[in-house]
Amino acid sequence: MPELLTCKSCGNTFTGKFCNECGEKVYRDHDKSMRHFFEESFHFLTHVDGKFLKSIRLLFTNPGFISSEITSGIRKKYFKPLNMFLIGVVLYLLFPYFQGLNMPLKFHLREPYKPYASMLVENKIKNKKISFNELAVRFDAKSPKFAKVLLLVIIPLSALVLVLLYPGKKKYYFDHLTLAAELNTFYLYFSFFIIPFFINVYLLIAGLFTMKGGFIIGDDITMPVAGLANGVFCTFAFTRFYKETKLKALLKTVIYLVLYILIVFVIYRIILLSVVMFFI
Repeated sequence: MPELLTCKSCGNTFTGKFCNECGEKVYRDHDKSMRHFFEESFHFLTHVDGKFLKSIRLLFTNPGFISSEITSGIRKKYFKPLNMFLIGVVLYLLFPYFQGLNMPLKFHLREPYKPYASMLVENKIKNKKISFNELAVRFDAKSPKFAKVLLLVIIPLSALVLVLLYPGKKKYYFDHLTLAAELNTFYLYFSFFIIPFFINVYLLIAGLFTMKGGFIIGDDITMPVAGLANGVFCTFAFTRFYKETKLKALLKTVIYLVLYILIVFVIYRIILLSVVMFFI
């Protein structure tokens, strides 16, 4: 006859390895051994790594596929786009070299929202009784980390754009949000990791061969490359996720990217500026 057990978490009486009320596992002596500890750790790492790498491969080779699977109810096989995005943000935080969308305070004063930025700067200088240079030093020290964490606000804003572009597709906001997370994950990995990686490889090769006065890689090159890559990705993602024709998907991609530029380079930077100034 099976042994009758009492769950230590909820007090439920049950038989077997797991409580049928709360799911708590019954721990035996074997579960507390070092061998079992390493077995579970190895299983967890290989399972997560395999799932993550599979999802990254699908992200770059089949735009919109993971979002289509997850919103249709198939979730266990893949890393959720939002989770992949969060892992990217963590990696982004660990490598200070990658500046991404962050920029010094003085550059905020040259953007389209200059009147708002100037007002914040003037008020902060007046209230803190400090010079602009001192304020800039404080701002530039705090801004990088805020810039990386605040990338999360771009996802729900992108989802709103998708809601406007596809009002008749009978999708929940959750569905648009899932695709928005996938689109932004691609943007994050491609623009902040892949492009800087190849730039560093180029600089390394140029240094080895002392290519003085050679080809210089700047924003005028990297931004169009990133824009083109994102455009191609979005077109295929819209085609698959919304069951669009490629022509319609391409036209809506153009609209999406225009609004996305507004989100990333204006709205996001206004939010970033406001948050950092608040904490100074």
